[in-house]
Amino acid sequence: MTLLLTLLAASTLLSSPVTAADDPELKLTAPHFVFLPWAMPNGPRPRVTVRVTAELQGEPEDMEEYYCLDEEWDWDDGTNPSRREVDCDPYESGMEITRRFSGSHEYRYPGTYNVTLRLMLGDKTIAYGQTQVQINER
Repeated sequence: MTLLLTLLAASTLLSSPVTAADDPELKLTAPHFVFLPWAMPNGPRPRVTVRVTAELQGEPEDMEEYYCLDEEWDWDDGTNPSRREVDCDPYESGMEITRRFSGSHEYRYPGTYNVTLRLMLGDKTIAYGQTQVQINER
């Protein structure tokens, strides 16, 4: 049984080491504590789906460097990071950048996980954010 959590709480934010002081910062928001559902006797291991949202905060609104970025999510549970590549029209001056991102992942084991999101332009990290999620058994 998958339990989709949408409860969001404030969390850690880290800005990319390659950005200037006036560039947007990437803030991730996720539930801090999540409980696995009750296990059925002799049934499959319970799992829970955690949803994380991210937002680029700050100015400017139309920087070409922040236009059409791929997302690379690392869920810190031994699975390979997932990359979502986007296909956009060519940039034109004045185009707005995407500011909101979201991802979800299924966890099966209790623990503390450091979830990270890298916004990438090719192989270059443009923005980086991290938050922590605690999965507990009931």
